[in-house]
Order: sequence, then C-alpha cells, then structure tokens
Amino acid sequence: MKDKKQIIKVICLIVVVLAIVSYFGINYYLDKDLEKTKNELQETIEKYGYVEKENVLTIISKFNTEIMDSGLDYPASDDYLTIENNEYWYGLYDDIHCFVIPEKFTGDKEKDIVAMIGIYYPKNSQNKDLALKYVKNLVKVNNDKLSDNEISSLVNKAEKSKNSENVQSGKGIALALKETDEYYNYQVIRIYK
Repeated sequence: MKDKKQIIKVICLIVVVLAIVSYFGINYYLDKDLEKTKNELQETIEKYGYVEKENVLTIISKFNTEIMDSGLDYPASDDYLTIENNEYWYGLYDDIHCFVIPEKFTGDKEKDIVAMIGIYYPKNSQNKDLALKYVKNLVKVNNDKLSDNEISSLVNKAEKSKNSENVQSGKGIALALKETDEYYNYQVIRIYK
C-alpha cells in the first residue's frame, strides 16, 4: 500500500514537472514566433506602406468629392446602389460601375471596412476614357499622398502587368487590372497595419 502511494506521488511529481516544462517551452516558442511575425509585419509595412482603415460610407463620400472636384458629373449614388454577393455595386455612368468589397460584410456601410474598391466596365464600352478618369480618382481617394504622376504610373504599370499582378504603390495601396474577354476590372487593394 505504501509503495502504491509512493508511485502515485512520483507520477504526480513527473506530471507537474512536465506540465511546467511544457508551459515554459510553449510560451518560449510562441514568443519567438510572435516576434518573427511582428518583424515580418514591420518589413511588409516598410516595403508596401499602409493606409488607415476606412468604412464604405467614408470612402464613397471621398470618392464623390474627388469626382466632383475633378469636373466629372456622375458620382456614386445610393439611388444606383445594388448589393450582390456581399459587395456594394454603384452604377456611375451608363456601363461603368464602382464596386466595394468589405473585409467583413455586415450590410452597414458605416461598419463595413473597405478591403478593395474598383471600377468595372465592358471592353467594348464607348466610355473607356471616362472609366479611366474614375480609376485615377479612385486611386487618389485611397491615398491622397500620391501625386498625379504616381497615379498615372500605377495605372500604366497595372495595364502592362502580366497575369494581372498587383502593382504596389509603396504607400499603402496596390492596383491591379483584372480582365476577362468582356470586361475590365481595376482593383484598388488597401493595405492596413
């Protein structure tokens, strides 16, 4: 009987020691992994930059202000808003649309944080020049620190990119041109800290 108690005490002691060693080992590993992740995030921020989070309502308001300031007459309006597949779609002019994809869709434009926003129009559109003006306004709205030359350069690089790759601004946004046989889809991707 005494031997069984002694064995149980030894087993309990071993379990406690293993638990303590495991706890400190896991914490050490997680801290090391967390530090590595923080360093990678900092390198990404230094390389690509970041922008502050914006909700759908704010980004569309800024877009509309930029549209009107640049002399275009057709802002994004709730009168021409459709919500499909957890995305906001605004009819701008004729066959040109602005779409907003939130990080997490709630249906509340004040709560939904913009992950991507873009301009979508058909390849055979008679309004290609107008669509490109919308694209440039959209890039400007997503980072007003970009100069007109930087914006034009981003658009040109996106148009020339192979495999529809994201073109980085280095200032918190990327621009991509995705196309199908029928449509152009310019996408401004926002990079958050």
